[in-house]
Amino acid sequence: MNPDISPEERLFNVIKTGRKPVRLESAGGMATIEPPMASFFSNIDLPKINNGLLACLAILVFLAVGLFFNKRELSLQKLSELPLDNVLPARSETVEPYQPVGVYVQQVKKRDIFRPVTAESAAAGDSLAATNKDFVLSGIYMGPVPQAIITVKPEQKAYFLKEGEDIKGYKVKSIQKNKVILQRGDEEIELL
Repeated sequence: MNPDISPEERLFNVIKTGRKPVRLESAGGMATIEPPMASFFSNIDLPKINNGLLACLAILVFLAVGLFFNKRELSLQKLSELPLDNVLPARSETVEPYQPVGVYVQQVKKRDIFRPVTAESAAAGDSLAATNKDFVLSGIYMGPVPQAIITVKPEQKAYFLKEGEDIKGYKVKSIQKNKVILQRGDEEIELL
């Protein structure tokens, strides 16, 4: 060890070379300390690591470009064209066909939320629906002159009617807050 070299120069040499031990002088004599992790970092080949990382980056870019240019849009039309020979149905029970939102809203409005649905009330509702299958109550306007909006299913046409007016041979007998009564002779149809 050269006594003419200052401690700063020695530290610089240690940092510069990375392999030389640091010599500490103490009252008890000289001690040699290896810099922490010096042997681990001296065995690392940085150019090989850089080349490996560049190869990974190239693969990722290649995959990203491939996915970008090979986008396959999945549409319902394409799904319906797929062969379904080996596909099993999810359920064996029949599924109710979709109906317009108005049908579901009407069913909700008909139902009293404070009374549970029983088999008798459901059967009564089904028999009533069978008698007025051509008419659907689309809405009720309770203004100074109440009006009912009744849709005729076969025509898919809505009529705005007041009490006493006719629709397809039926006369609007009464318009109430939650129902409309149509009458033809002795026959009455209650639309909910």
